[in-house]
Amino acid sequence: MAGITYDAAAHLLRRMGFGGSPAEIDDITSRGREGAVDLLINYEQIDNRAMEDMLRSSFDFSDPFDFPRFNRGELQRWWFTRMTYTRRPFEEKMTLFWHNHFATSASKTGDLFVYNQNLTLRSHALDQFESLLLRVAQDPAMLLWLDGITNVRGKPNENFARELQELFTMGITDAVTGEPNYTEQDVKEIARAFTGWKFFHPRNDPNPFSYQFIVNPPEHDNTTKTIYGGTQWARTGNLDGADVIGVICARRATARYVVKKLFDFFVYPLGEAIDRATIEKFADVYMNRNHSIKELVSAIFTSDEFFSQRARFALVKSPVEIIVGPIRMLGARYNPGASAREAASNNILPAVSIFLGQELFNPPDVSGWKLNLGWINTSTLLNRFTYADLLAINRTRDLNAPGLWLSQEQLRSLAKKNSKKTVKKLLSILGPLDVGSEIVAALRNYLESDDGGNSAGFAPDDLTIDKKVRGLIHLIMCLSEFQLN
Repeated sequence: MAGITYDAAAHLLRRMGFGGSPAEIDDITSRGREGAVDLLINYEQIDNRAMEDMLRSSFDFSDPFDFPRFNRGELQRWWFTRMTYTRRPFEEKMTLFWHNHFATSASKTGDLFVYNQNLTLRSHALDQFESLLLRVAQDPAMLLWLDGITNVRGKPNENFARELQELFTMGITDAVTGEPNYTEQDVKEIARAFTGWKFFHPRNDPNPFSYQFIVNPPEHDNTTKTIYGGTQWARTGNLDGADVIGVICARRATARYVVKKLFDFFVYPLGEAIDRATIEKFADVYMNRNHSIKELVSAIFTSDEFFSQRARFALVKSPVEIIVGPIRMLGARYNPGASAREAASNNILPAVSIFLGQELFNPPDVSGWKLNLGWINTSTLLNRFTYADLLAINRTRDLNAPGLWLSQEQLRSLAKKNSKKTVKKLLSILGPLDVGSEIVAALRNYLESDDGGNSAGFAPDDLTIDKKVRGLIHLIMCLSEFQLN
């Protein structure tokens, strides 16, 4: 069993989740590389009832047409609550990954259908790729988002056929060879294969969330199609959408593309030329393990590439990561409160995320959010600093009040006897971050100075902790090193 250091365990928890507390990192460290990844991936074995109880007490999603209780803001608050308190962080991280991959927006499809899609992505996140893709393709959200319901015999709509290949499976060109993966004729033929795909709500089904997929025979093009003609993947026949998905998912180009998407999101951005061997190595896993996403991500997260120095802090934290991560790392408290009655005062996390450039359930377009430096501009960077201040200074005497805060009791557990140990402790919890000696000295100087900038020493009494340790957390969260994952 390959061992794992504390820093490597923290790296694993940040990437497979949103970061961990020192106790969680210690637990992961004790399990070794394979044991830690096995625990995080096989999350269905982890008891998550405490979070489920919190969700039931805070949200009422029984009626999707009850707007005060079921709307986009409530969905966002619900998902942030899940990400903050789940004991299965990889389940939420994979759902977030697929949300960006199959980027579908409530602005066009409506809240009900993106909620249903979110449940689908979570339930099938680690399935065989074609199984997940087929479910997504037949889901009302996608049928609405890319106009599948208007794709009928004689008037094929090509939107889904195009994005299926360009964004969801292979890319326009092969990630390794650079060769084109399909032609415009393939788009036209594949669009015909998907004609007649519809959904409906069963008339006598009392569940308002229940929708069923059908292929409407009068609207389906039941004639011969030819896809990928002149290549080894050529198929001719009365193909339907499921046939096409099966052909595409069996292509090595899809394996390479999926590997690249996973690496770009979870490990480090792959360069096609310099990383050809890496792409091929993990494409082999996809091809040889029956296109299992679970097997593929297991191979990636236990690999030397994932634990390499190149991977450490190689990604820019997304808004969701910058929001949820420090809450979990510091043991801060986010109380979503009860639905509707208190929503106006406790939807702070979704609001911050929007200001940072990531509104859940509403990606900017079908290609999803642009990662890494795409998250950073002068406005969003300033808003990151504002959130750091918000988390650090929010106080409450009512531990049952809705909202976000860092309690005095929690701060006491973070402070040490002197400035050196306190800075070291906070840099470790919020990373661990490897910063230069000048930054460490500046942080210590802050702790030891009074409001006039004069040396006053550091004594961890309640007043100093409340003022200075909160300030220290704010300063660390503003460091450039903290923006990286």
